[in-house]
Amino acid sequence: MDLTKNMMKKLFILLLIFILSLTMLAACGEKEVGAEESEEQQEEIQNNESNEDDEEQLKLIGTGKTIVIDPGHQGKGNPEKEPIAPGATEMKAKVASGTTGRTTGVPEYQLTLDISLKLKEALIAQGYEVLMTRETNDVNISNAERAQIANKANADAFIRIHANGSEDSSVNGTMTLCQTENNPYNGYLFKKSYALSENILDGIVQKAGSKKQYVMKTDTMSGINWCTVPVTIVEM
Repeated sequence: MDLTKNMMKKLFILLLIFILSLTMLAACGEKEVGAEESEEQQEEIQNNESNEDDEEQLKLIGTGKTIVIDPGHQGKGNPEKEPIAPGATEMKAKVASGTTGRTTGVPEYQLTLDISLKLKEALIAQGYEVLMTRETNDVNISNAERAQIANKANADAFIRIHANGSEDSSVNGTMTLCQTENNPYNGYLFKKSYALSENILDGIVQKAGSKKQYVMKTDTMSGINWCTVPVTIVEM
């Protein structure tokens, strides 16, 4: 994770575009204008009405939808073990410590929290109900527990925000992750999770100019395997 401060700001602002992949705006209506009005007046009226319609629709875009945001990691990792899925015998650390920016020195847990808090504000402004798995770094919440927060909320989407790490500073881009279609714990969610992952990835690439990597399908992530709702991990 080799990010300048400007790039960090750009990432968390432009990441907000993924909300458009969750729902679509209705077409703006236009009001008929009398023949006696000038062409300039007609254009002004139409522009004003269009702007008002846009603002109103943006307020309602998320009505009835619940999003749970998980800022990846926390101030201190927890190496204690937990099952990678309900009933699984394989165990993994409850939560890893994450990576650190090679240029900025910003730890992943702080970057993901900053992005997630901005994302929360934007989603609430558009009518979504938003829950956070954490809002500070001083917590101890395992990956399984984070998934259970989303499950309990019956979230329409569980968005897990991470920043990928690499020893090679030339590596860059964005990828998303979801379970496989054959996941023995929640494979029935594959189509929804994959669509969510693909839409978010395409949106970030298109709007932010980020290099597209791919949607990684994996059954090794505890925070995915414990989910009973559509889920994706965004790795910047």
